[in-house]
Amino acid sequence: MKTQTYTKINTLYRRYMLDPKKVTLPNPKWKAFQNKIIIGAYSDDFMGYIKDLKFDCFSKIDGTNSKIVYFPSTGEAFPGGKTDNADIVGTGQKAFLDAVIERIKPRLAELFPPESAKFVPVMNDKRQVVYHNMDGVVVAPDHPWVYTVELEESPVYIYGEFFGKKIQKGGNYDKDNNRFSIFDICAQGWWLPIDMLNAYASLLGLDVAPYLGQMTIDEAEEMVMYGFKTRVPNVSNPDYLEEGIVARPIIPIKDPRGNRIIVKIKTCDYNDLRTAIEQVGNEEFRKFNEWYRENVEPVSWAG
Repeated sequence: MKTQTYTKINTLYRRYMLDPKKVTLPNPKWKAFQNKIIIGAYSDDFMGYIKDLKFDCFSKIDGTNSKIVYFPSTGEAFPGGKTDNADIVGTGQKAFLDAVIERIKPRLAELFPPESAKFVPVMNDKRQVVYHNMDGVVVAPDHPWVYTVELEESPVYIYGEFFGKKIQKGGNYDKDNNRFSIFDICAQGWWLPIDMLNAYASLLGLDVAPYLGQMTIDEAEEMVMYGFKTRVPNVSNPDYLEEGIVARPIIPIKDPRGNRIIVKIKTCDYNDLRTAIEQVGNEEFRKFNEWYRENVEPVSWAG
């Protein structure tokens, strides 16, 4: 079975794209802005309409995206990485999460007994139901003869960050051990709100990524722009600046394409832009910005 990959998290803003095959720069110094964020130009236009709503905000821990998949019908559980092809063995991720699973399986069985199992039609990559004829051959939904629909179980996904010893910059969190902090649970197709996420985490004995409270996008951005110290408890380096914030609406919202709204705001993006501006000067940045908006990409900008 192909497991569910966690929601793609877009950066808050689009980036300056200066493809030399498509763009001739009036000033070669402007190359410094390649791939830097465009302040005010949202990566998703929909964000401009909801940015003043309150979002649940979590610390973006610098680690490796992980998940635990649990099937109520059989009690089967297994660990996974960001994708089904991710290497979770060489990093020690699998062994660590296997131990976590053995510890929490009895409680998972209580929370999600076999009779709670939910089955849904198998979908293709276009989110369409897959139909088969009696020989198992895929057919169009308007096929004139008898057809079948294959069902698969909708499991419980516990998503979290695997971090600590030898994991990216995880030594700043814990130089001697690995940890796993969850940031989302999708229970049989339903994304749990923050209060239920905390309740389930408590029942399972799992840590939750530091919750920073409810903020508007502007408030979250202000917190991230110059960095903030990690809120992960008992860290090796208490002065370590967190990577940023992941924010999602308090009440789940999907954009017009059916994608879940969730956004990341990273301190390094603002640092990189400041460095580029210092390199060429404020006046040159002003000229570049005007030229880009007029000649390269007239994207939507915040008012």
